[in-house]
Amino acid sequence: MTAFDNGPQNEASWVTKLEADTVLNDDARFRLKTHQNAVGDVAEVIARHMGVSKGMSEAIGTAAAYHDVGKLKVPEEILCKPGRLTQDEFAVMRGHPALGHDMLIQHVGRLAKLAASIALHHHESMDGTGYPNGLTGDSIPIEARIVGIADVYDALREDRPYRGGMTHEKAMAIILEGDERTSRDKFCPLVKRVVEQHDTEIAQHWRHYH
Repeated sequence: MTAFDNGPQNEASWVTKLEADTVLNDDARFRLKTHQNAVGDVAEVIARHMGVSKGMSEAIGTAAAYHDVGKLKVPEEILCKPGRLTQDEFAVMRGHPALGHDMLIQHVGRLAKLAASIALHHHESMDGTGYPNGLTGDSIPIEARIVGIADVYDALREDRPYRGGMTHEKAMAIILEGDERTSRDKFCPLVKRVVEQHDTEIAQHWRHYH
């Protein structure tokens, strides 16, 4: 918590309000919270090494922990499906950035606005292939570019209903070089460089949650 925030009471009220209106069971909500906290911690590390001020780095880390809050509105049978999603199911899943933005933007304060921006834009790609708005390059807010990589790193490394988690080395190779599903042009080059230079620290922080 930093001076950027409005204080711990406001954050607690966010959690209460956001989690009260959810379609997920306790297990699914716990796994989502673990993912969000890991992403927030990794995002803070990346921001700090990019030269962002201590207060702003901490604010990005705190706000990043809400990047997937829109998934609280996604039906459990889609969010936790063990197999590949259908086109219709994937369309529902792709709605979570806008849902998260709408849930967060109604709260007062700069941290809420930062969190809403991250929630909306963290699935955008530098090459324009992301969603929901197909933004490119510098039109994607820097905080979302940072969280986008942190999100993918955690998603690759953690166990998912449809596959086991990857090693740190395999996840880094995909982020830096791409693979059959991830373009090497997906991520911001500046953020990628920092991730490559500080990958050991990132892995250490990630292990706090998994």
